[in-house]
Amino acid sequence: MLCSALVERRFHPQHMLEENNPDIDVDALMERVQREVLRRQFGDPADGTIALGTIDTGALEGLIAAASQRASTRSRWPARLNVFPFNLRVVQRFCLRALGWLFRDQQAYNVAVLQALREMVTVNARLHALLRELEARTRRLENRE
Repeated sequence: MLCSALVERRFHPQHMLEENNPDIDVDALMERVQREVLRRQFGDPADGTIALGTIDTGALEGLIAAASQRASTRSRWPARLNVFPFNLRVVQRFCLRALGWLFRDQQAYNVAVLQALREMVTVNARLHALLRELEARTRRLENRE
């Protein structure tokens, strides 16, 4: 009872950040956080735009590989569920097959989405390369004049 009253009082809207410290501009702080996230993801842009030459698809490919590993059908019983009656090999095999059969449509959907995501990453990388080439051509044409 006392704990819930303390939590309720502490996180009540009257005790939030803006009222405790009115000098902090929350909107400006959020903008700075968003800029920092963009800078860390895409590099440090010189003119405030995203630097196209620094986009790394390796992180995306790693995430896609992890997702495809998780999207496959389970072939082993998890150790934390190794309690009676699930510690019997026959029950484990039956449950794994039943779960595989129940979720086969979901697995097919996951595989299709992952394949589409892989294609999107390749197309996106090609488009970025093409955009960098077009920007370089534009700069060369501007420098001629």
